[in-house]
Amino acid sequence: MKNVFLYVMGFLLIAAVIFAISRNTKQVEKTSTPFVLTDEMIAESKTLPKVLNMPEKIAGGRPVGITVVGIPPDSQPALLDAWNAQTERFQKLYPNVKIQGSDYAYAPDSFAALVTGNQVPTLFQVYLTDPGKMIEQGICADLSSVFEAQKLDKVYNSRLLSMVSKNGKVYGIPMKVYTIGLAYNIKLLKEAGFDAPPTTWEELITIAKKTTNRDYGIAGFSFITDGANAGGWHMTVIAYDFGFKDTDIIERQPNGKYKACFNTPPMLTALNFVKDLRWTHDVLPRENLGWETNGQAFATGRVAIAIMAGDQFITIRQNFPDLDMSNIGFAPLPVGSDGISRTLGGGDIAMINSNATADQIEAAAYYRLWTYFDPNETVIHFQIGKQDPTTVVGAPLYPLYTGIFQEAGSALERQYANLPVDNYKLYMDGIISGKVIMMSEPVIAGQEYYLAMGQVVGRIVADKNADPAAILEKAAETYQSNVLDLMK
Repeated sequence: MKNVFLYVMGFLLIAAVIFAISRNTKQVEKTSTPFVLTDEMIAESKTLPKVLNMPEKIAGGRPVGITVVGIPPDSQPALLDAWNAQTERFQKLYPNVKIQGSDYAYAPDSFAALVTGNQVPTLFQVYLTDPGKMIEQGICADLSSVFEAQKLDKVYNSRLLSMVSKNGKVYGIPMKVYTIGLAYNIKLLKEAGFDAPPTTWEELITIAKKTTNRDYGIAGFSFITDGANAGGWHMTVIAYDFGFKDTDIIERQPNGKYKACFNTPPMLTALNFVKDLRWTHDVLPRENLGWETNGQAFATGRVAIAIMAGDQFITIRQNFPDLDMSNIGFAPLPVGSDGISRTLGGGDIAMINSNATADQIEAAAYYRLWTYFDPNETVIHFQIGKQDPTTVVGAPLYPLYTGIFQEAGSALERQYANLPVDNYKLYMDGIISGKVIMMSEPVIAGQEYYLAMGQVVGRIVADKNADPAAILEKAAETYQSNVLDLMK
C-alpha cells in the first residue's frame, strides 16, 4: 500500500511540474516599441572586441523550434518586453528559428521530475554546483563543436570551463558566477583604527574584537550560522584555509560506493576556531543568521565584517536603496598558512537538453552565446538597465572571461555602474592575479553535505558546551548512513 501511495505521489509531482512548464511556456509575442541604437551606443558597442562569427544560416535554414527558460512573468511587463524584443532580434537574423519562452526556475527536486517526464526545456539553466551531475547523468548536450569553431576556450575563464567540461568536452555556458569574500564596513573599521580589512584569520580576530560593541548592538564578524545548507557552504570555505581539502569531503571506494571523510583534523581545527569566535572572543552575533539575515545585519551596520557572496551587493542595493554603498568594501577571504585565499562560488550555467536534435542544439547554443557576446546586445542590456531603478550594475562578481574581452567588458560596465566598483579592487585583484583560488564544489551529494555541516555549525554557536569533535563525528556517520549508503 505504501509503495502504491509513493507511486501515485510521484506521478502527481511529475504531472504538476509538466503542467507548470506547459502553462508557463509561451510563444514570444511581438513588441510594439523596438529598441533603437543611437550613434553613441553604436560607438560604445565598437569598444568590445568581436568574439562570435555567427553562421550565415542556423540549422541549414531548416525550421527549428527551441524552448528557452528565463522569460519574465507577465507581472514584470518591462522585463518581459525586453526579453521578447531580444528574441525578436535574434529571430530576425534567423527567421527559421522559433523561440518559446518558459519561466521555469531551476530547483533540483522539480528538475528531476522534468527529466523523468521528458519535459526538460531545450535551453535550461542549473546552479554552478550541478553541471557535473548533469554530465554524469547524460542530461546535457556536448557543445564542444561550437566552442571549438568559435575558439571560445580563449575567451572564457579556464577555471569556469573546467567546471562545465569532462574528458576534453564542453557541456555548459557560464552565465553568471559569484564567489565568497569579506564584506567590510569602511567607517566602522576606521573608527576602530583600521584602514584595511584583515588578510589573515588572526587579524580578523583582532579587528572583530575592536569593532564589536554590544552596547550599540554591533558584532565584529558574522557568517551564516542558522543550520541550513549555506552555513555548511561558509564553514567549508573557512576550513579550506585551515588545511581542509575538497577531496576530504567524500571518497570513492573500489566497489563504487562512497565514504564520508570530512571528519578530518583540519575541519575540526576550523570548527574549534568558530567556537572560539563565538564563546571566547565573543565577536559573532548572538542570534544565528541565515543567508538573508546575514546580509541584512551587515547592511544595517550591526556587523562590521561579514562573509558574503559578491552578488549579495545587488540584493543589498535593491533592499536598502538609501544605504551609502560607498561605505562598503569587498575583499578576499583571509589567507591560510600557505598564504593563499580560497573561495567557493555559485551562479548559473546554461545547458542544452541532450535529447534535442542537432538543429536545436545549434540554434540554442548560438542564441545563448549571441545574447552575451553580440556587442550591440551588451549595450542594449546596459541601456535598458539604466532605465530601471531596480537594476544594479557593478557588483563584485567572478570574471566569466579572460584577456581583452574581459577588460573591455569591465570598462564598459564601469560606465554604467551604480555601485562603487573601486571599493571592490582588493577582491578583483585577488581573483584576477590568481592569489584567490576558487575551489571545486562537491559533485556527489553536495547540498546534503553542506546541510550536514550547516547543522554542525548551528549547534556549536548555539551551545557553549557543545563538543565539536563529537558533533562532527556524528554528522559524518549520519551523512554516511542517510545519504551515501542509500545511493545507487
